[in-house]
Amino acid sequence: MSFRNRTRNRRLATPTMLEIQSLESRLLLSADAQPLPEQIALFSADPTPKDLDEQLVIMPLTSPVVDGGTVAVTVSKAGDISIIGDSKPNLVNLEIQGTTLLVNGAEATRFQLPGQLPQTALEVPLPSTIRSINVSLSNGNDQLNLKVQSDITINRDVTISFGNGEDGLILQVINADLKFNQNLTIDLGPGNDSVDAFTAQAGSLLVARDLTLRGGAGSDDIVMGDDDYADIDTLYEPEAFAALQDNTEIRQTQRLQAGRDISIDAGPGNDRLTLLNTESGRDFNIAAAAGRDLLVASNLRSNRNLSVTEVEAAALQNITSVNTLTLRGSTGNDKLSLNRVAVNRLEIELGAGNDQLSLSESVNVKAASSVNGGTGSNSAYSGKSQPRITLRRTTTNLTSTQSLELLNSILNEMLGAGSGIMPAQAILAE
Repeated sequence: MSFRNRTRNRRLATPTMLEIQSLESRLLLSADAQPLPEQIALFSADPTPKDLDEQLVIMPLTSPVVDGGTVAVTVSKAGDISIIGDSKPNLVNLEIQGTTLLVNGAEATRFQLPGQLPQTALEVPLPSTIRSINVSLSNGNDQLNLKVQSDITINRDVTISFGNGEDGLILQVINADLKFNQNLTIDLGPGNDSVDAFTAQAGSLLVARDLTLRGGAGSDDIVMGDDDYADIDTLYEPEAFAALQDNTEIRQTQRLQAGRDISIDAGPGNDRLTLLNTESGRDFNIAAAAGRDLLVASNLRSNRNLSVTEVEAAALQNITSVNTLTLRGSTGNDKLSLNRVAVNRLEIELGAGNDQLSLSESVNVKAASSVNGGTGSNSAYSGKSQPRITLRRTTTNLTSTQSLELLNSILNEMLGAGSGIMPAQAILAE
């Protein structure tokens, strides 16, 4: 099973090379600075690697462009692809096969080439080089699906931005290398949004500089990592989660990497984050902000500092930080489980509320570290003597059995939290 076939039945069927759907929102992808500054050069008809020396920006636009139910398709001799939709809900599938562009979508959607009648599907000849892709749909609940199956390099900053609405982004890298030579920024905006960014079949997603993801206000669901590393359908079952500890063959290489910092800010709302097999060259920051937020993470590595803030329930395992791992709880009753953690220094501030903390036998720190339970009735479990960890405002009254129960309760909360955050997905699945 893969991320897109999760138990929550919220993912789409396997998208095509590039699949984009919108429920009243417009997006722009353009590699040409004329007449707009937003630029993209993403896919090549040639399966060999390409250096795309353009900037990728996906920005919401405004007014409708063509009459309802019809999507205008143009391909210039220079290799500029333009897909212009109307204000109605549009599901658009784009797939590049060699020198042919395949276009199709929902049953009610029609596609029209210049001077021709609308069709249910198109096969459009392409020049040998694709210079730009310009997709403009409409405002509202947007769904953008990008599937990469051949090596691609993009040399400038990449920004994916959504406005208001319940938006979704699925980025799949299948048996290929997707390289961003500068920064990758994903801005979801307000709304109950979702992101699936993952690699599969030895694929890799590499960002040379910073990877930034901002969720905005709303209940967001974020999944990032390696599809070969874990089966999302069973990940939140304690036995399956624990089994990843011994998955040494896969976890030798993190296939989603940033050369500098990774910053994930889920924003206010009841958010759910799942991070697997991911590495930052410098700092790795996860901020949940206000709300009842849940985090499950396995096999994360930071080559400097790693921080998690304002998460109410978190299960962390196979965590490596060259310097300091910092964990700060929320104002509620926090649950935190750590297993197989190797760091130089550990700093935990649980804050207000009746909190529970489990430090397993495999938590190892090199320098003097501290745990502060904060106000409230706090309990902790330490699987072995931790002479370098000082417990403050906590009682060591959890047994090993209760420690496992704590982990189970966190995973069960993660599983139970998924009740269909994205209504747009149900429409697409019909």
